[in-house]
Amino acid sequence: MKNRSRIALLMVMLFVLGTVSITAYQSLSKVITLIDDGKVTQYQTDANSVEELLQQLDIILDSKDQVTPGADTKVEDNMKITINRWKPTVNFKLNGETISFKTNLKTVGEIITAKDLQDTKELSVTPSANAAIADNISIVVKTKEVKMVIEDRPIGFNTIEKTTTELKPGETKMTQEGQNGLKQVTLEKVFFGGELVEEIVKEVIIKEEAQDQIILTGMSNLIKDPLTGNNYEYTKVYNMEATAYANSGGDGRGITKSGIRTFVGVVAVDPKVIPLGTRLYVEGYGVALAADTGGAIKGNKIDLFFHTERECYQFGRRKRTVYVLKDQTIDVASIRN
Repeated sequence: MKNRSRIALLMVMLFVLGTVSITAYQSLSKVITLIDDGKVTQYQTDANSVEELLQQLDIILDSKDQVTPGADTKVEDNMKITINRWKPTVNFKLNGETISFKTNLKTVGEIITAKDLQDTKELSVTPSANAAIADNISIVVKTKEVKMVIEDRPIGFNTIEKTTTELKPGETKMTQEGQNGLKQVTLEKVFFGGELVEEIVKEVIIKEEAQDQIILTGMSNLIKDPLTGNNYEYTKVYNMEATAYANSGGDGRGITKSGIRTFVGVVAVDPKVIPLGTRLYVEGYGVALAADTGGAIKGNKIDLFFHTERECYQFGRRKRTVYVLKDQTIDVASIRN
């Protein structure tokens, strides 16, 4: 009887001890959620602090890594612990546009591959692909881009100035207002690193023609030829001693110093005063061309060509005003013949 009592008592004690152990174990075991650089894992632990938990899990932290909550925080059931691993910041500039991001990649080349740029033609990368990633590194990438662009562009109008005797000297009047035209231009624009390096015109379509602006200006320094009634503008005036000459023999015409044949309207001058080829108006003689020279024609002297010696004797030696014409394209021969 006594043995049975002892056995029963022992079994009761063993049951109580087991129950206490299970309860103690359950109270020490806690479930936590660990988020390590974005990776989520659940653990069951009896660690008392975050630091102890990390040691149990053999998790090594870099000096710049951040743990939330802190390492000395008491671990509680259903706690969430977050580890933010430190990563260097990269300033990545592609064709002029910059973005900043953090990365765990080790070299510039790895970033180029991650951006799917490794097979790009005419690729420029600074620093080189094998350069190591450091915090706040600046990576500049340039690629070639070709864009087809269609633009409407204005066509500038021309301003045409005409002289007239209908207005007072120096007075102006616009007789036609200028208007810009319009053209459609198809362009091939080539960019490198975001900067325009070449522009090729592929097609131009005129959508609207430009209209010239026409301005009339009253002639100034005006001389009128009484023989023809024509008005001529001049830029310079000489007071000269005028004589006359003719060619003897044949048709009374010869070759001038400038290489053309003489005709009424050809005059001999001193080239140091009036260059050969200058269009002139000689008072009492008309429109003239400085095309000849003479041994006695020096300084402010001029020799006028006539057909006959008789005309020369009649003219003699006289004072004449000589005008340098503004229009140096006048065909003197056609006017005089």
